Amino acid sequence: MQKGSRINKSKRIQQFLSNTFNEPKVKTVINHYSKSIKKFQNNDWEGCILYVGKFVEATLKTLYLYCGLTLPRPREFKVNTIVDRLKNLDANQYDDIIRLLIPRACVFIYDIASNRGARHDPTEIDSNKMDANVSIQLMSWVMAEMIRFSQKGSIPPEDALTLIETLIEKKYPNFEEINGRIYVNIEGLSAPEIGLLLLNYKFPNRIAREKLVDMIKRHGISYNNASVAVTRIIKYVDCDRNNNLKIRGLGRKKADQIQSEIQ
Repeated sequence: MQKGSRINKSKRIQQFLSNTFNEPKVKTVINHYSKSIKKFQNNDWEGCILYVGKFVEATLKTLYLYCGLTLPRPREFKVNTIVDRLKNLDANQYDDIIRLLIPRACVFIYDIASNRGARHDPTEIDSNKMDANVSIQLMSWVMAEMIRFSQKGSIPPEDALTLIETLIEKKYPNFEEINGRIYVNIEGLSAPEIGLLLLNYKFPNRIAREKLVDMIKRHGISYNNASVAVTRIIKYVDCDRNNNLKIRGLGRKKADQIQSEIQ
């Protein structure tokens, strides 16, 4: 998805949700959602889970305000307390999606975001990738349910459905490692863009020039074109005396720009 489409989608989600929920809180919810997705697609599992936790807090605050309740001071905010208060609201006045279903989903992913890292045994398989996967899917479900709830009576169902379908699509990381071989799972990139993303992915480590050519080549690009691509991005890297490349700040900025246009 191109950058303009991505921005328009975020604006449409904001418009849908702001018809029902507090607009400043909606902006915060969408911001944390977008950041967590970006971290996930960049294989930054810990960063993804961090923003999932922030998303949960923002979402629960949004529901709390919708129900006409006064938020506690920031230091007194506790997820379980908020969830209990929502659960005990009048079932005849508030929909179960607001009182029970979304809050319960939030508790599950918040427990992952807050507690799993602290309890994780370093001798076990790292659970961060698994946690990020389940958190992203459940977080997307929460967003979709909020849109569905907001749509009632004010927005054409087909418009809301289009956005919901994009939210509940399974999300995939942009990078994949198979037996030490790294692939960029983004279609439509040029050879230089692939090279920059690979260098950025390996930062702060260096990649030997010939190895980078070979890595680019694995994406269906000829050796000559891959070699030319490395030459074209040389201004974005530092090359040591052994021809090992490390992406510079300018290159990292460029890599971020490339990825920001794809979501």
